Amino acid sequence: MIEETTFSKKELFKEVLDKYSIKIEDCEVITNGSANIYKLLSKDNQYILKEFQTQYGENDVLKEINAIQFLTQNSDLPLPRYVKTNNNELYFNHKGRVVIMQYFIDGNTCQKNEGDYNQLLESAYYLGKIIKNLEGYKTEERVNVKDWYCDNEVNRVTNKYDVILNKLGNTELDYRIRNDIMFKKELLIDLKKMLEYSNIEKITHKVSHGDYSCLQFIYDDNKKVKAILDFIKVKRIPIVWEVFRSYSYIDKEIKKGKINIQNLVDYTKEIMKSVELNKEDLKYLPYVYLVQLARSTYGYEEYFKNVKNKEELLEFAFYRTNICRELNTKAEEISKKLLELKGE
Repeated sequence: MIEETTFSKKELFKEVLDKYSIKIEDCEVITNGSANIYKLLSKDNQYILKEFQTQYGENDVLKEINAIQFLTQNSDLPLPRYVKTNNNELYFNHKGRVVIMQYFIDGNTCQKNEGDYNQLLESAYYLGKIIKNLEGYKTEERVNVKDWYCDNEVNRVTNKYDVILNKLGNTELDYRIRNDIMFKKELLIDLKKMLEYSNIEKITHKVSHGDYSCLQFIYDDNKKVKAILDFIKVKRIPIVWEVFRSYSYIDKEIKKGKINIQNLVDYTKEIMKSVELNKEDLKYLPYVYLVQLARSTYGYEEYFKNVKNKEELLEFAFYRTNICRELNTKAEEISKKLLELKGE
Protein backbone atom coordinates (compact mmCIF):
# COMPACT_ATOMS: atom_id res chain seq x y z
CA MET A 1 0.00 0.00 0.00
CA ILE A 2 1.35 3.43 -0.97
CA GLU A 3 2.17 5.72 1.95
CA GLU A 4 1.50 9.45 1.92
CA THR A 5 4.44 11.46 0.61
CA THR A 6 6.58 13.57 2.93
CA PHE A 7 7.03 16.18 0.18
CA SER A 8 5.03 19.23 -0.74
CA LYS A 9 5.67 20.42 -4.30
CA LYS A 10 7.65 23.40 -3.03
CA GLU A 11 9.67 21.17 -0.71
CA LEU A 12 10.38 18.71 -3.50
CA PHE A 13 11.78 21.38 -5.79
CA LYS A 14 13.90 22.84 -2.98
CA GLU A 15 15.38 19.47 -1.99
CA VAL A 16 16.37 18.64 -5.56
CA LEU A 17 17.97 22.06 -5.94
CA ASP A 18 19.84 21.71 -2.63
CA LYS A 19 20.90 18.08 -3.11
CA TYR A 20 21.61 18.01 -6.85
CA SER A 21 21.89 21.67 -7.92
CA ILE A 22 19.16 20.94 -10.46
CA LYS A 23 16.37 23.47 -10.91
CA ILE A 24 13.08 21.68 -11.50
CA GLU A 25 10.50 23.50 -13.60
CA ASP A 26 7.64 21.02 -13.36
CA CYS A 27 6.72 17.59 -11.99
CA GLU A 28 4.04 14.94 -12.26
CA VAL A 29 3.12 11.99 -10.06
CA ILE A 30 3.54 8.48 -11.51
CA THR A 31 1.11 6.04 -9.96
CA ASN A 32 2.85 2.75 -10.84
CA GLY A 33 4.49 0.87 -7.98
CA SER A 34 4.25 1.01 -4.20
CA ALA A 35 6.69 3.92 -3.74
CA ASN A 36 5.92 7.60 -4.31
CA ILE A 37 7.36 8.34 -7.75
CA TYR A 38 7.71 11.71 -9.48
CA LYS A 39 8.70 12.61 -13.00
CA LEU A 40 10.75 15.81 -12.78
CA LEU A 41 11.43 18.19 -15.64
CA SER A 42 14.33 20.62 -15.74
CA LYS A 43 15.35 22.89 -18.60
CA ASP A 44 17.79 20.32 -19.99
CA ASN A 45 16.70 16.90 -18.75
CA GLN A 46 14.04 14.65 -17.22
CA TYR A 47 14.36 12.59 -14.06
CA ILE A 48 12.56 10.10 -11.85
CA LEU A 49 12.55 10.74 -8.11
CA LYS A 50 11.50 7.81 -5.96
CA GLU A 51 10.53 8.11 -2.29
CA PHE A 52 10.60 4.64 -0.70
CA GLN A 53 8.12 3.35 1.86
CA THR A 54 9.16 3.47 5.51
CA GLN A 55 9.66 -0.32 5.49
CA TYR A 56 12.70 0.19 3.25
CA GLY A 57 15.68 1.62 5.08
CA GLU A 58 19.09 2.71 3.83
CA ASN A 59 20.45 -0.85 3.79
CA ASP A 60 17.56 -2.02 1.61
CA VAL A 61 18.00 0.80 -0.89
CA LEU A 62 21.78 0.33 -0.91
CA LYS A 63 21.16 -3.31 -1.80
CA GLU A 64 19.30 -2.20 -4.94
CA ILE A 65 21.90 0.44 -5.78
CA ASN A 66 24.78 -2.00 -5.35
CA ALA A 67 23.08 -4.67 -7.47
CA ILE A 68 22.37 -2.26 -10.32
CA GLN A 69 25.90 -0.82 -10.14
CA PHE A 70 27.35 -4.36 -10.19
CA LEU A 71 25.27 -5.32 -13.23
CA THR A 72 26.10 -2.05 -14.98
CA GLN A 73 29.80 -2.83 -14.66
CA ASN A 74 29.51 -6.52 -15.57
CA SER A 75 26.82 -6.71 -18.25
CA ASP A 76 25.07 -4.93 -21.09
CA LEU A 77 21.62 -5.26 -19.48
CA PRO A 78 19.23 -2.32 -19.96
CA LEU A 79 19.27 -0.70 -16.53
CA PRO A 80 18.39 2.68 -14.98
CA ARG A 81 21.12 5.27 -14.30
CA TYR A 82 21.38 7.08 -10.99
CA VAL A 83 21.90 10.79 -10.50
CA LYS A 84 24.51 11.53 -7.84
CA THR A 85 23.99 14.19 -5.20
CA ASN A 86 26.39 17.08 -4.71
CA ASN A 87 28.06 14.91 -2.05
CA ASN A 88 28.55 12.09 -4.59
CA GLU A 89 25.85 9.97 -2.93
CA LEU A 90 23.24 7.90 -4.77
CA TYR A 91 20.45 8.58 -2.26
CA PHE A 92 19.40 10.98 0.48
CA ASN A 93 17.03 10.96 3.45
CA HIS A 94 13.94 13.11 3.82
CA LYS A 95 11.86 13.00 7.01
CA GLY A 96 12.77 9.38 7.71
CA ARG A 97 12.31 8.17 4.12
CA VAL A 98 15.03 7.18 1.65
CA VAL A 99 14.95 8.98 -1.71
CA ILE A 100 16.79 8.26 -4.96
CA MET A 101 16.89 10.05 -8.30
CA GLN A 102 17.46 8.46 -11.71
CA TYR A 103 17.45 9.67 -15.28
CA PHE A 104 13.98 9.32 -16.80
CA ILE A 105 13.51 6.48 -19.31
CA ASP A 106 10.77 7.20 -21.80
CA GLY A 107 8.66 4.21 -22.75
CA ASN A 108 5.62 2.07 -22.02
CA THR A 109 4.67 -0.32 -19.26
CA CYS A 110 3.01 -3.72 -19.50
CA GLN A 111 0.23 -4.84 -17.22
CA LYS A 112 0.10 -8.31 -15.69
CA ASN A 113 -0.79 -11.12 -18.13
CA GLU A 114 -0.76 -9.00 -21.27
CA GLY A 115 2.48 -10.24 -22.84
CA ASP A 116 2.51 -11.97 -26.21
CA TYR A 117 4.75 -14.95 -27.04
CA ASN A 118 7.72 -12.82 -28.16
CA GLN A 119 7.54 -10.74 -24.98
CA LEU A 120 7.35 -13.95 -22.97
CA LEU A 121 10.59 -15.23 -24.49
CA GLU A 122 12.26 -11.84 -24.08
CA SER A 123 11.36 -11.86 -20.39
CA ALA A 124 12.97 -15.31 -20.06
CA TYR A 125 16.06 -14.14 -21.95
CA TYR A 126 16.65 -11.24 -19.57
CA LEU A 127 16.00 -13.31 -16.45
CA GLY A 128 18.66 -15.76 -17.59
CA LYS A 129 21.07 -12.88 -18.26
CA ILE A 130 20.41 -11.33 -14.85
CA ILE A 131 21.08 -14.59 -13.01
CA LYS A 132 24.22 -15.28 -15.05
CA ASN A 133 25.61 -11.77 -14.59
CA LEU A 134 24.91 -11.73 -10.84
CA GLU A 135 27.36 -14.61 -10.41
CA GLY A 136 29.94 -13.32 -7.98
CA TYR A 137 27.63 -10.73 -6.45
CA LYS A 138 27.84 -10.96 -2.66
CA THR A 139 24.69 -10.89 -0.56
CA GLU A 140 23.84 -12.32 2.84
CA GLU A 141 20.12 -12.41 2.09
CA ARG A 142 18.79 -15.75 1.01
CA VAL A 143 15.65 -17.84 0.80
CA ASN A 144 16.06 -21.60 1.16
CA VAL A 145 13.31 -23.70 -0.36
CA LYS A 146 13.73 -26.29 2.42
CA ASP A 147 12.28 -23.80 4.88
CA TRP A 148 8.97 -23.80 2.97
CA TYR A 149 8.55 -27.53 3.61
CA CYS A 150 9.49 -27.79 7.28
CA ASP A 151 6.95 -28.73 9.96
CA ASN A 152 7.19 -25.36 11.70
CA GLU A 153 6.30 -23.51 8.49
CA VAL A 154 3.35 -25.80 7.71
CA ASN A 155 2.06 -25.33 11.25
CA ARG A 156 2.53 -21.56 11.08
CA VAL A 157 0.55 -21.23 7.86
CA THR A 158 -2.13 -23.67 9.03
CA ASN A 159 -2.68 -21.53 12.12
CA LYS A 160 -3.02 -18.40 9.97
CA TYR A 161 -5.60 -20.16 7.82
CA ASP A 162 -7.54 -21.18 10.95
CA VAL A 163 -7.63 -17.55 12.11
CA ILE A 164 -9.16 -16.52 8.77
CA LEU A 165 -11.68 -19.36 8.85
CA ASN A 166 -12.83 -18.31 12.32
CA LYS A 167 -13.55 -14.78 11.07
CA LEU A 168 -15.81 -15.87 8.22
CA GLY A 169 -19.57 -15.45 8.25
CA ASN A 170 -22.29 -16.82 6.02
CA THR A 171 -22.27 -14.53 2.99
CA GLU A 172 -21.62 -15.80 -0.53
CA LEU A 173 -18.20 -14.13 -0.44
CA ASP A 174 -17.42 -15.77 2.89
CA TYR A 175 -18.22 -19.16 1.40
CA ARG A 176 -15.90 -18.52 -1.52
CA ILE A 177 -13.07 -17.51 0.82
CA ARG A 178 -13.72 -20.55 3.01
CA ASN A 179 -13.60 -22.86 -0.01
CA ASP A 180 -10.25 -21.39 -1.10
CA ILE A 181 -8.71 -21.55 2.36
CA MET A 182 -9.78 -25.15 2.93
CA PHE A 183 -8.36 -26.15 -0.46
CA LYS A 184 -5.00 -24.48 0.21
CA LYS A 185 -4.81 -25.82 3.75
CA GLU A 186 -5.33 -29.41 2.59
CA LEU A 187 -3.00 -28.93 -0.41
CA LEU A 188 -0.16 -27.73 1.80
CA ILE A 189 -0.44 -30.83 3.99
CA ASP A 190 -0.61 -33.13 0.94
CA LEU A 191 2.46 -31.52 -0.62
CA LYS A 192 4.39 -31.88 2.62
CA LYS A 193 3.66 -35.62 2.60
CA MET A 194 4.30 -36.09 -1.13
CA LEU A 195 7.57 -34.29 -1.82
CA GLU A 196 10.88 -35.88 -0.94
CA TYR A 197 12.81 -33.57 1.35
CA SER A 198 16.22 -34.95 0.33
CA ASN A 199 15.60 -34.16 -3.34
CA ILE A 200 14.32 -30.66 -2.56
CA GLU A 201 17.78 -29.95 -1.12
CA LYS A 202 19.27 -30.37 -4.60
CA ILE A 203 17.31 -27.49 -6.12
CA THR A 204 19.60 -24.75 -7.47
CA HIS A 205 19.83 -21.53 -5.46
CA LYS A 206 21.45 -18.49 -7.04
CA VAL A 207 21.42 -14.71 -6.64
CA SER A 208 18.58 -13.26 -8.69
CA HIS A 209 16.32 -10.22 -9.03
CA GLY A 210 13.94 -11.49 -6.34
CA ASP A 211 10.87 -9.67 -7.73
CA TYR A 212 11.31 -10.23 -11.45
CA SER A 213 8.27 -9.75 -13.66
CA CYS A 214 7.00 -7.78 -16.63
CA LEU A 215 5.77 -5.16 -14.14
CA GLN A 216 9.43 -4.15 -13.74
CA PHE A 217 9.94 -3.50 -17.46
CA ILE A 218 9.84 -0.35 -19.55
CA TYR A 219 9.12 -1.12 -23.21
CA ASP A 220 9.89 0.86 -26.33
CA ASP A 221 7.31 1.46 -29.07
CA ASN A 222 8.17 -1.89 -30.67
CA LYS A 223 7.31 -3.77 -27.44
CA LYS A 224 10.97 -4.52 -26.72
CA VAL A 225 12.40 -4.18 -23.22
CA LYS A 226 14.11 -0.81 -22.81
CA ALA A 227 14.91 -1.03 -19.08
CA ILE A 228 14.57 -3.42 -16.12
CA LEU A 229 13.78 -1.80 -12.77
CA ASP A 230 13.46 -2.42 -9.02
CA PHE A 231 16.27 -4.64 -7.77
CA ILE A 232 15.51 -3.96 -4.10
CA LYS A 233 14.72 -7.63 -3.39
CA VAL A 234 17.92 -9.12 -4.83
CA LYS A 235 18.86 -12.22 -2.87
CA ARG A 236 19.90 -15.87 -3.21
CA ILE A 237 16.73 -17.81 -4.00
CA PRO A 238 15.51 -21.06 -5.58
CA ILE A 239 15.80 -20.13 -9.27
CA VAL A 240 12.84 -22.23 -10.39
CA TRP A 241 10.58 -20.22 -8.08
CA GLU A 242 11.46 -17.02 -9.93
CA VAL A 243 11.13 -18.82 -13.26
CA PHE A 244 7.54 -19.87 -12.68
CA ARG A 245 6.51 -16.69 -10.89
CA SER A 246 7.78 -14.43 -13.67
CA TYR A 247 6.17 -16.66 -16.31
CA SER A 248 2.85 -16.43 -14.47
CA TYR A 249 2.97 -12.62 -14.61
CA ILE A 250 3.59 -12.21 -18.34
CA ASP A 251 1.74 -14.99 -20.18
CA LYS A 252 -1.66 -13.67 -21.24
CA GLU A 253 -3.03 -17.22 -21.33
CA ILE A 254 -2.74 -17.56 -17.56
CA LYS A 255 -5.01 -14.56 -16.99
CA LYS A 256 -7.99 -16.80 -16.31
CA GLY A 257 -6.01 -19.30 -14.30
CA LYS A 258 -5.07 -21.55 -17.24
CA ILE A 259 -1.46 -22.65 -17.72
CA ASN A 260 -0.08 -23.12 -21.23
CA ILE A 261 2.43 -25.90 -20.57
CA GLN A 262 4.31 -25.42 -23.85
CA ASN A 263 4.73 -21.71 -23.16
CA LEU A 264 6.14 -22.53 -19.72
CA VAL A 265 8.52 -25.10 -21.23
CA ASP A 266 9.69 -22.60 -23.87
CA TYR A 267 10.14 -19.95 -21.17
CA THR A 268 12.28 -22.32 -19.08
CA LYS A 269 14.27 -23.46 -22.13
CA GLU A 270 15.16 -19.85 -22.97
CA ILE A 271 16.43 -19.26 -19.41
CA MET A 272 18.50 -22.45 -19.63
CA LYS A 273 20.54 -20.88 -22.45
CA SER A 274 22.18 -18.78 -19.71
CA VAL A 275 21.59 -20.74 -16.50
CA GLU A 276 22.13 -24.45 -15.91
CA LEU A 277 19.18 -26.18 -14.26
CA ASN A 278 19.54 -29.73 -12.92
CA LYS A 279 17.10 -32.64 -13.00
CA GLU A 280 15.62 -31.77 -9.61
CA ASP A 281 15.05 -28.16 -10.72
CA LEU A 282 12.97 -29.27 -13.68
CA LYS A 283 11.14 -32.01 -11.82
CA TYR A 284 10.14 -29.80 -8.90
CA LEU A 285 9.72 -26.47 -10.72
CA PRO A 286 5.89 -26.57 -10.64
CA TYR A 287 5.83 -27.93 -7.09
CA VAL A 288 8.09 -25.21 -5.69
CA TYR A 289 5.72 -22.51 -6.91
CA LEU A 290 2.72 -24.58 -5.85
CA VAL A 291 4.04 -24.74 -2.30
CA GLN A 292 4.65 -20.99 -2.31
CA LEU A 293 1.06 -20.37 -3.42
CA ALA A 294 -0.31 -22.88 -0.93
CA ARG A 295 1.51 -21.01 1.88
CA SER A 296 0.22 -17.57 0.93
CA THR A 297 -2.56 -15.88 2.89
CA TYR A 298 -1.99 -12.59 1.03
CA GLY A 299 -5.26 -10.95 0.04
CA TYR A 300 -7.38 -13.04 2.37
CA GLU A 301 -5.84 -11.61 5.54
CA GLU A 302 -5.99 -8.07 4.14
CA TYR A 303 -9.73 -8.41 3.56
CA PHE A 304 -10.24 -8.25 7.32
CA LYS A 305 -7.98 -5.23 7.76
CA ASN A 306 -8.67 -1.53 7.34
CA VAL A 307 -6.97 -1.10 3.97
CA LYS A 308 -8.33 0.95 1.09
CA ASN A 309 -7.83 -1.61 -1.66
CA LYS A 310 -8.88 -4.76 0.19
CA GLU A 311 -11.39 -5.77 -2.52
CA GLU A 312 -8.65 -5.57 -5.15
CA LEU A 313 -6.30 -7.61 -2.96
CA LEU A 314 -8.99 -10.23 -2.40
CA GLU A 315 -9.50 -10.56 -6.17
CA PHE A 316 -5.74 -11.07 -6.50
CA ALA A 317 -5.97 -13.82 -3.87
CA PHE A 318 -8.79 -15.52 -5.81
CA TYR A 319 -6.74 -15.25 -9.01
CA ARG A 320 -3.69 -16.90 -7.43
CA THR A 321 -5.74 -19.66 -5.88
CA ASN A 322 -7.22 -20.42 -9.30
CA ILE A 323 -3.65 -20.76 -10.60
CA CYS A 324 -2.95 -22.97 -7.60
CA ARG A 325 -5.82 -25.29 -8.55
CA GLU A 326 -4.74 -25.41 -12.19
CA LEU A 327 -1.12 -26.02 -11.28
CA ASN A 328 -2.11 -28.76 -8.85
CA THR A 329 -3.83 -30.70 -11.65
CA LYS A 330 -1.01 -30.15 -14.17
CA ALA A 331 2.12 -30.33 -12.00
CA GLU A 332 3.04 -33.90 -12.90
CA GLU A 333 2.53 -33.27 -16.63
CA ILE A 334 4.62 -30.07 -16.42
CA SER A 335 7.44 -31.96 -14.67
CA LYS A 336 7.53 -34.61 -17.39
CA LYS A 337 7.60 -32.00 -20.16
CA LEU A 338 10.37 -30.04 -18.46
CA LEU A 339 12.49 -33.15 -17.84
CA GLU A 340 12.44 -33.74 -21.59
CA LEU A 341 14.69 -30.67 -21.84
CA LYS A 342 17.33 -32.81 -20.11
CA GLY A 343 16.54 -35.85 -22.24
CA GLU A 344 14.86 -37.57 -19.30
